[in-house]
Amino acid sequence: MPCMDVCILLPVLDAYKGGNHLPLLAACSDVRFTVVCNRTKPKDLPLPPNVHVLALGGRIGPYAYGIADTLFARSVLKRFPPRHAYCKQFDVIHLNQTLGTPFLRLRKSGVPLLYAVHHPVTADREVAVAETTGFEALRWRLRYALPVRAQRKLCRGMPRVMAVSETMRKRISADYGCDPSKISVVPNGVEGSVFLPVPDADCRFDAAALGSFIHPRKGFRYLIEVYRRLAATGPEGAPFGGKRIADVGRRSDEQRKALQAIPGVTVFGTVEGAELIDIVRHSRTLVSTSLFEGFGLSLIEALACGHPAFAFAVGAVPEVLGDIDPALVSPPRDTAGLVRKVETFLSLDPGERERRGAHYREEVLRRYSIEGSAQALLALYRDMMAGSRKGC
Repeated sequence: MPCMDVCILLPVLDAYKGGNHLPLLAACSDVRFTVVCNRTKPKDLPLPPNVHVLALGGRIGPYAYGIADTLFARSVLKRFPPRHAYCKQFDVIHLNQTLGTPFLRLRKSGVPLLYAVHHPVTADREVAVAETTGFEALRWRLRYALPVRAQRKLCRGMPRVMAVSETMRKRISADYGCDPSKISVVPNGVEGSVFLPVPDADCRFDAAALGSFIHPRKGFRYLIEVYRRLAATGPEGAPFGGKRIADVGRRSDEQRKALQAIPGVTVFGTVEGAELIDIVRHSRTLVSTSLFEGFGLSLIEALACGHPAFAFAVGAVPEVLGDIDPALVSPPRDTAGLVRKVETFLSLDPGERERRGAHYREEVLRRYSIEGSAQALLALYRDMMAGSRKGC
């Protein structure tokens, strides 16, 4: 029988976003989760047996940088006011990456509240402004005015805050003036039983990149430079350098055209979970040109498959990758250096690649297993419940 009931509030339950991370909820088998959202993606999203979804439905408007979150919060609170019996049935109410400040009213429910922040939106604004100039940079500042204000208000007003890395705990505290003692770290975890190694000879791709690269924070301009460099290098006489690259995730029409012009790149777009896992398992390396990461779930997924993940030293990347292998990390925007690291690894004989891969898998599962992440989340919930009983 479940030992506690937890309500998770978020506008959209998206199976393709690491921050929603349904496997983490499944790993907390002693908890009965109720996810209250506006909709799910996809609509027929398969759920773990301990997760129930209440999708309110109805149109709440476009995302528009926080506006939809506010409308979603108002919709939830209209249906379930803070003192409603529905709210009081839960042991913990967990707000996951929402900017809906009306949820602060839930403090009146008497139920312990947790606000999860995977990374502060100040980082999104910082990168977007740095990557643009003139009017475009001003436009990004204006677009993030409300989100930054909302997240600051929630971080300061919620009794407990959850971050996914120590780096994010420090940044949330610094950016929002939030008491660091109320911020707990629950790192992302990887399913070692799902992300499994395959023999090097079975790999279909030399490199892969995952995720949506629409926002400047993900560094598409640097990713395409990495692809071009990889396509231009290789054994003498090899076509387009001989590199086979898998590009996975949401891309704009303009980005897709640019990708299709690079020899050796297979553009997959958004794929189902099983296909995504298959691509990661059969790619010898993962590359990330993100200019900020609160953690980097795809990085540890690749490592669990025995493949190195090469990324820029931004956000929590040095924390996550640095202790496993400092050679995995490159200076921000240094595409030439990142490509050299990829090429150096690919130049190793298959046996040496597999030997290093075994080390990566062992280390990442020791540090970031899904079971360890679940235990950290459960410990946080229990601490909150104990504090509530003491009247804290």
